[in-house]
Formats: sequence, structure tokens, C-alpha cells
Amino acid sequence: MMILIKNGMVIDPANKRADVLDILIENSEIKEISGKVNTSNRDILTFDARDMVVSPGLVDVHVHFREPGFEHKETIKTGSRAAAMGGFTTVVCEPNTMPPIDSADMVRKVLHIASENAIINVHTKAAVTRGLRGEYLTDVDTLKEAGASALSDDGNPVGNEKLMKAALINAKENMLPLSPHCEDSDYYLKEQGGRPEREPYTSESEFIKRDIELNREIGCALHFSHISYRESVEVIERAKSEGIPITAEAAPHHFTLTNAVIEKTGSNGKVNPPLRTDNDREALVHGLKSGVIDVIATDHAPHTIDEKNQAWDKAPFGIIGLETSLGVTLTALVHTGVITFYEAIEKMAVNPARIFGLNAGTLSVGSNGDIVIIDPDKIWTVNPDTFESKGRNCPFNNQELKGKAVMTMVKGKIVMLNGSIIENQDELYRSMKESPPTLSRK
Repeated sequence: MMILIKNGMVIDPANKRADVLDILIENSEIKEISGKVNTSNRDILTFDARDMVVSPGLVDVHVHFREPGFEHKETIKTGSRAAAMGGFTTVVCEPNTMPPIDSADMVRKVLHIASENAIINVHTKAAVTRGLRGEYLTDVDTLKEAGASALSDDGNPVGNEKLMKAALINAKENMLPLSPHCEDSDYYLKEQGGRPEREPYTSESEFIKRDIELNREIGCALHFSHISYRESVEVIERAKSEGIPITAEAAPHHFTLTNAVIEKTGSNGKVNPPLRTDNDREALVHGLKSGVIDVIATDHAPHTIDEKNQAWDKAPFGIIGLETSLGVTLTALVHTGVITFYEAIEKMAVNPARIFGLNAGTLSVGSNGDIVIIDPDKIWTVNPDTFESKGRNCPFNNQELKGKAVMTMVKGKIVMLNGSIIENQDELYRSMKESPPTLSRK
């Protein structure tokens, strides 16, 4: 099957392209990109993407798909469907499953489940320490061989400095990014020697400073997850100016919301790291604009309604974000002129793919046909009850957003079209041959 996307504004930062072009996809690959693709093939589906943006499929390097162990919250299948709805064609999962992804067998198990059930490309991080407990390092050599894309202890920092230094060395030797969670959780304070007088979730910048200093001579690819403090942005900016190899990500909820919304959102706004002050939020926006923050990642973390409906101190941390991330980013950053659409695609596709070494983030001829078509002006209202994710813990509920994915392609297959997941490819193509395909308009 051949698919032709015509007249779209192709934004492809990996190839420094931003122009109205046609894209021809044959089987699983991009076959041609030019001002006008000419083909006499009759067995071809043509989409007119006039007034829309065509870009590489979005890449999210920080998601929780909960499988194995917490399938009541999310599965790799439902998480992948949520990703496709949001325009994401590639994701990297966190290792805090049950059991944790801390062995080669667990890495292979998750990747096998993904190959059988996911409708997008699913990769996984592996744990830095066994059981995510911060006591003994995992066997990075075997984790890399099994297919791990990065290392992280997710919700806990590696508290022991010598252990963290060894982890950085091991990660560099295996050419894997190390993505620490720089937040002193309750678990860390109670079990890993943290100072009991210190308030939890307040030492993000301290851990970032420590890890930067450890990495100064090692030179590991160090990627800081979901930073949330002004001081964190400033510390990272200084380190980058010194040439230390670090990158950083921010989540849409942190660069758009503050702790002032908690009264409205309730526990749906409870997240780790927490929503901060407006001063911190403004610093994140500045970091995204200046390039200090390289990546926009969701930290998609679904929970059940019953879990989130508990009292604040008992409700789990986490919000969902795959189906709102693009709309929130376009609404808050692009349509307000903070960053350009080109820069948004860099942070949501090109940079995460490059930093994590993924085969994604480009519209090069011969590359995978991983593509998203975006209506930049589509006005829509967030309604979690319609989401593909099992989670409903969304702080953007009822918010009006501007900009939405209208088609998602993975390896040349249309997996989402006009707000619906495609369940049967053959049936889709048969129906399109009978009636010319169209993209939903705003």
C-alpha cells in the first residue's frame, strides 16, 4: 500500500526543512519527499494536508505504561493507543513496574509484550539499582544487550554518591543515557539515609548539582527528568555553558500549571515533582525558549479513579499526559509566540530521539514512516472520559486547547485517523478506495 500526503507544511528539523511538500510512503518507509510527487500508481491513498503541519511522529521518553504488575492502571496496549491519539509514534517506558525492570529478562519481557500489543514503537528504560532500592547496581551490560534504551531509578534518586558515580561510569561504558529522578521522595528519606528533618520533594536542584559534579569528569550522557524549579534551570544552564554533557526535560503540567490550581484539581494535580510556584513555572518557560531545556516529556502516569479519589495524603502521585501534551504545548508555547512550531517539534520528536538513540524523529527518505499530521488551529475541549488511556487523572479537564493530531502513522500504517484508533488496516484501506480519504478540519 502506498500513501501520499500532499500540500502539508512539512516541519522536519532533523533535515532543517520547513516547507510545503509532498511525502510518499511505501510499505513501512518514506519513499520520496518533494515539492510535487508524481505517481501513476492507482493503488495509492492520497491525503490533502493543506493548512496542516506534517512532522515526524512525536517521541515521549518518560511514560508509565504500568505493565507488568499494575495493569488495572494502564497496559502497554492502552498506553500505546493513548500515545497514538496524541500524535506519538515512539515512547520510552519507566522501570517502576512490579517487579521492576531491573534484569535482562524483565527488559525482554516488556519489549515482547510491546511487540505483541502496542500499536506504536515502545522502548523501555531499566533500573539503575536492583529493585529501585538504591543499594546495589544492576548489570548494565546485560540490560543493554537485552534492549534497554536508558537507565533510571524513576521515583527515587540514587542517594549514595559512590553508587551514583559508578552508575554514571557504567552507563557511559555502555553508551546508555542515565536519567535520574532528582527528588528526595518519602522512600529515599526514610530508607536511604536522607535527613528526616528535610521536607520531601524539595531537593531537586541539590541532586542536580551533585550529579553534574559527578559527571564533570565522567562525561556520561546525563538526562535530567522533569525539572520543576527555577534553580534547577539555572544550574543546568551554567553547566551547559561549561560544556558538561547534560540534557533536561520539562513536562507540560510543570510549565503551564502552578500549586495555585490544586484547590481546583484536587488529587488530579498531585504529581512528583509537585506543581511549583509561578516563579518556577516562568523559569521553565524561559528554559524552553532559550534551549536550556531540550525535551518536552509527559511523565504520563495513570491511576484508577478510586485511587485518585482518596484523601490528598493517601492518593498516589501522577497525572496522565499523552493525549493532551501536544495541545497544551501548542496552546501555551507556540500560539503565544514563546517558541516556534519548528522548535516544538525539535523538543517533542528530534531531541528526545537523538538523546536516547532512537530510530525516530526524522522524515528522511528511507526512514520509518512514523508521521503525525497536526491541525494547528483545531479547537477542542479536554474530556478524559473519551481518552484511550485507562487513566482519568488529568488536571487539564474541561480546558480548551488549540491544536490536535488528526492522523498518526507508524511504519507506514495509519494507526489513528480523525480522532479514532484504526482497529483494522485492511478494512480502512478498502473503505478509502471506495471513498476518498479526508482529514478532519477545525
